[in-house]
Amino acid sequence: MFPLYYNIGNILNGNIQSGGILMAKTWTDDTALVKSLAENLCEASVLLPRQLMHMDDLSRSFHMPFSHIQILIMLANGDKSIGMISYMLGIAKPNITPLLDALMDRNLVQRIRSTEDRRIVYVHLTDDGRKMLDDIYAAVMEEVNKWDEFYGRPEAKHVNAAMESMVNLVYRRAEANGKE
Repeated sequence: MFPLYYNIGNILNGNIQSGGILMAKTWTDDTALVKSLAENLCEASVLLPRQLMHMDDLSRSFHMPFSHIQILIMLANGDKSIGMISYMLGIAKPNITPLLDALMDRNLVQRIRSTEDRRIVYVHLTDDGRKMLDDIYAAVMEEVNKWDEFYGRPEAKHVNAAMESMVNLVYRRAEANGKE
């Protein structure tokens, strides 16, 4: 049997054979990879809030529930629709209202109706909200600075790249689902 030389065309078309076995056309057909991703996501959901970010401490420091902090963080790069916030937090739209009301009472956000579609309401970070967000980022940076006793620079860069990819993936998924 002649050796099969791998080239990008074969890889992209899913025409890769190894030992006579056709390899998965998409990564989701790779059961071991999907299982590993699922396990890592589950572990991260437990470990990240308590071990890396100390979210309870963050909530106490800023005298607000973590869901409020999450909304402020979501608005860091621009206005978001209530639908997007609802989708990202996994909270029904009607239940977002009290969260936004509490943030509005503190003058951290404001609601703005879309000029193209009056049914769509965007949430905008106010100047006070931007200041609060800067303080939140500073507190998180303090926490991240403590990681140097456990991680070297290469590990920190690797973790940062992985997290950036994850954030981009989640936003792409939300946009594909029509939530933006």
